[in-house]
Formats: sequence, C-alpha cells, structure tokens
Amino acid sequence: MAAGYEIDYIVGPESNKIFGIRRYQGEIHSRLSDARLNVIGYRQPSSKPLSILMRFLFPFYVMLKSSQKRPKHITNQALAHLLLLPGMSNSIVTIYDTVFLERPSDFSPLARLFMNLNMWAARRAKKIITISSHSAIQIQVRLGIPTERIAIILPGIDAAKFRRAAPEREVWAPGRAPIVLYLGSEDPRQNVDKIILAVASLRRDFPKIIFLKAGSPQWNGGREKLVSQIGALGLSNCVKFLDYVADDKLPSLYSSADVFVYPCSSTGWGLPPAEALACQVPVVTSLAPPLPEVVGGGALLVNPESPEEIASAIRRVLSDPALRKSLREKGNLHLKTLDWEIAAKQTGEAYKSLIG
Repeated sequence: MAAGYEIDYIVGPESNKIFGIRRYQGEIHSRLSDARLNVIGYRQPSSKPLSILMRFLFPFYVMLKSSQKRPKHITNQALAHLLLLPGMSNSIVTIYDTVFLERPSDFSPLARLFMNLNMWAARRAKKIITISSHSAIQIQVRLGIPTERIAIILPGIDAAKFRRAAPEREVWAPGRAPIVLYLGSEDPRQNVDKIILAVASLRRDFPKIIFLKAGSPQWNGGREKLVSQIGALGLSNCVKFLDYVADDKLPSLYSSADVFVYPCSSTGWGLPPAEALACQVPVVTSLAPPLPEVVGGGALLVNPESPEEIASAIRRVLSDPALRKSLREKGNLHLKTLDWEIAAKQTGEAYKSLIG
C-alpha cells in the first residue's frame, strides 16, 4: 500500500471510556503505521437533549470535514445512514452484529426504525467489515450482501495488557468468598438476571459467594430491574455493582475472580470472555454463536437463558481443580489465534481495496 494514504475515519460520539467498539477500533488503528486517519467525531455530551442535537448536526459536520477524494471508514453501524450523504460512495462500514434483527422486541419502535434505516443504507458501502463468522452469515442472509463484499476481521488479545495480575480480592470483594464476575452491559440479551438466579441457587453450596457485576448499565431501566430482583431474592449482601472499570484495573479485576460468566444470547463477538481467558480465569459462556468462536475450547458452554445450566457450570468450575487447569490450557492455546496485528493487516487490506 502506498505510504501515507489517508482515510476519513468517522467515529461519531467519542468518550474516554474504553471498551467494546472503541477498544476494537483503537487496538487496530494504533497498529496501522501507514494510515493517516482524518478522525471525524465529537465529544459525547452529558445531557440527553444536547446528545440528540449533536446526533442531528453530525452529518453536516461530516460533509464539512471529509473529502470526496478520500476513502471513508464508518466505524459503527449506528452511523451507516451517513452513506446517504453525497460523496460517500467509496466507503467501508463496520457492522458488529445484527442483534436488533435477531431480537427486535428488545427495542422500541423508534429505535427499530432508525436501525433499519442504517442497515438499508449499509448496503451502499463498497465493503463491510464484521468481527465474526456468525455476524458475516447474518449480514449475508438478513441484509442480502454478498460474501465477496464482507471482510471478517476477528478481534485480538493484547497479551502484554491482559495477563494474570496480582489479585486484589480485598478491593473487589473482601474475605475468602468465591467470586463470580460478569463484565458488560445490562441489556436483556446479556442475561444478567439469569446469573443472579444462578448465584441465588449456589448459596446453598457456597454461602459466602459474591457476584461482581462490572460495567455501566447501557440500558434504560436495566439497573433498576436488577436491583429489584436482588432485593426480592435477599441477595443484597452478595451482589456488588462496580460500573465502569478503567483499563489498567481490568487485569486485577479478572484475576481476582474465581470464575467469569458471560451468558449472552446474541452478540457480534465478546471481548470480555477472551480477556478473562488471557488472565487465566475459568470462563462459563453461551452456546449461542459467536461465543464458542470467541473462547475455542477454553470455556464451559451453557444455554444462556437457563439459570440451572449456568449454576451447574459455575459449581463445576468452583469444585474441580482439574477442570480449571484444563480450561486454562485450552484457553491459552486458543488465544494464540487472536492477534491484533493480523486484524490491523486485514483492515489495511480492506482500505487498499478502496484506494485501488
């Protein structure tokens, strides 16, 4: 690829909090030495009215800051409607998942309307980047986009960052109680309520068990429903909410857990289970794709909507040292296949396809 090529890199709202999409894009583009990214975004406002206003004004800002001569990368499927603007034909859009098509009842009619507009507009992109084989199949089947226009670029793992760290159990959950950890949103598809039911049943065998729920809610009403459930089950003393955990604290958090649980019903990938594996923590996750692709053979797989299966898997991990050792070994082997350098190279090749 020609040295110093330029890309209009459209990110939309920006934040100092690094997780999910921001981690994926940040890890890749920190490794693209040839690319000069003309980043087009704005600081996420704290107030909802101002956030709505900024979203409305953003297309005009994109037209002002971009060049029709430069290829474009729309880095979030929620911005795919920008492909309807003039001069956007030579573009890539990243579609992480098709969750709203798989679970439409989780979303309001207005949200479904907006997301359907984005998916309709995404068909105009010259190329689609997605992050798993499962998402590629969904994009092909549900959006009618041919496979030759879809590039699967798997997330990696930064082994220098995510590795076994000194546990700080006294920080996260004082005492010697077994710690069950989940990191992510409170979106219904994440089945955090099922983890809580599983923990309730496990108290008979592990009376001092602690469930740490880390990560901001990212779902209207999600926290309130969980708090209500916890109170009704009498679990207020054994469930702790940590909200957003900064990058430099994550290895300690993962390493302090006895088991990481991630029973998601529908997703595009799932960085936290792979990060937990890298920190040598046994993982219980979902049978639903693409999570088996995320963890390889390094986790116990369960029906994500069955508290009984989740509880049984957690019990096995907590009670069986040989199983924990086996999962760590299989996880370490699988993680060698997840490489940000490869992801960066593949992204560069996708950019090159726009340059010609």
